[in-house]
Amino acid sequence: MSQVDVSQCMSQGEMDAVVRRSGNYTNCVWDHDYIQNSMKNDYLDVKYKMQAEMLMQQVGNVLRGVSQLTEQLELVDDLQRLGLEYHFENEIKTLLHEIYGKFCITRERRNQTDLHTAALAFRLLRQHGHPVTQEIFKCFMDIDSGRFKLSLLKDIKGMISLYEASYHGAEGEGILGEAFDFTKTHLPKLKIMDPYLEVLVAHSLELPLFWRPSIAEARWFIEEAYEKNPKMLPVSLQLAKLDFNIVQGLHKEELRELSRWWAMLDFGKELSFARDSLVASYLWSIQVYPQPQDEACRVVSTKFISIISAIDDIYDVYGTLEELELFTMTVERWDTSTMEQLPAYMRKCFLELNKFVEELVDDVLREKRMNVTEILKNMWVNQVRAYLTEARWYHIGHRPTLQEYMGNAWISIGIIQYATHALGVKAEQVTLTELKCLKNDDYFMKSAAIIARLVDDLGTSSEEMARGDVPKAVQCYMNDTGASEEAARNHVKDMVREEWKKLNKYAMENKTLPHSAVEMISNLLRAAHFFYMYGDGHGIQDKETKVTMSKLLFDPIPTSDADLQGRS
Repeated sequence: MSQVDVSQCMSQGEMDAVVRRSGNYTNCVWDHDYIQNSMKNDYLDVKYKMQAEMLMQQVGNVLRGVSQLTEQLELVDDLQRLGLEYHFENEIKTLLHEIYGKFCITRERRNQTDLHTAALAFRLLRQHGHPVTQEIFKCFMDIDSGRFKLSLLKDIKGMISLYEASYHGAEGEGILGEAFDFTKTHLPKLKIMDPYLEVLVAHSLELPLFWRPSIAEARWFIEEAYEKNPKMLPVSLQLAKLDFNIVQGLHKEELRELSRWWAMLDFGKELSFARDSLVASYLWSIQVYPQPQDEACRVVSTKFISIISAIDDIYDVYGTLEELELFTMTVERWDTSTMEQLPAYMRKCFLELNKFVEELVDDVLREKRMNVTEILKNMWVNQVRAYLTEARWYHIGHRPTLQEYMGNAWISIGIIQYATHALGVKAEQVTLTELKCLKNDDYFMKSAAIIARLVDDLGTSSEEMARGDVPKAVQCYMNDTGASEEAARNHVKDMVREEWKKLNKYAMENKTLPHSAVEMISNLLRAAHFFYMYGDGHGIQDKETKVTMSKLLFDPIPTSDADLQGRS
């Protein structure tokens, strides 16, 4: 049974006692006082930036000096996993273009390459937009059975690389589907003696690299894996540690400013039932926009997630159905003069929503000469209507089928709304026509929204069912088919993988959205995988999630004198 509390709310001028649910959200350990007064920030000194620039020159020299194919690919992969790719974008782009020309177009050279090199080349080249065919793996398959050769099981490094490459498969690519089945079946059973390969296998099987946010991967790879690599370059490790801490320092200053904004909103007074979601919202934002230059995007992203989380809590756990109907009508009209019928907490919420949208509209109009007023307002109308549908289901005890549930839930997850706001900030890369392509029937956006919804449900459905919410995807499938919870969860995981294949196909064929927009939305899905890997990382942080959040936002990577002085 879910916990409830009895509160007083103002409804149409009369004070009524209303029984309301509770989300059972825990207080955030990093509150406003901690962020403003106790959070340390030691890496803003110019000396660290100068040291990083010196190390970048050394790493750049190494990158330009490597000539052997496998070593080139492994170095690029390491730089990506260390979070350093953005410093060497041009060098990496040039190198991969040359590799594509020499390696992938020449069939003879492809057929003479080992599995690790072929799979790593495939993954990196596809990731960077080169149209590499799945046929690259045919030489590793048995001609008669059409299956991968069992002799490959002796090649642990090749198996890991093939497994990671399989996640770049698109809809209809049977060879990559076979690669996934082959590696997923055999990798967990292999006896691995190499400590480096052992941690890579465990890490990959938990969540593939393609589904991981780059900033979270960098922290893990720096601390848990790279030093075990026999080919580890000390200068790359030194730069990675220093760069992570410098960027984290910039993020801390942004978080300080956002914490002041959040405190001025004072949602904690009028919306005390809602999540204190600022820190979690900012963590979403740095995973979607990890690079230092994207501060404006992170700020808008954080404000959007914080506000939509509060509105979600109104619909999910606190508002009466009558109040929710009134709030939905207010958003549909988008007129502050019609707010008097709302209870005080809803008036506060709508005023702040209106202010946020107006400020974003003004910024985009002033800087980009683009009027996004109607686009943003229409997105919010779609959002609250989807929330209201779920609230009605709850109040009448309706149990939707999986198909019925997903028909609404891919909208209520808010991915399309997020993308519209975030892309509006980067409007120099996006036109009004492209923003309108994010409408609710767009092929790419629907698949992205379905992934986000399913990943969310896999992580949060237990907590949400405990407080009496409508059935989520897992429960809907169980109700539809009579399947066990384990079988239902496996089915939902299969659905996630199939939707990723659709996204991969779109990314390969995309002629509508800029690459930066596709990558931003993909990063948002990676953040979702991260947040919901162990449960509800956004609303109810468990110990493991808190440790990870602390590492990404507050705790610098420990460094030695050698790291800071650039000694090998």
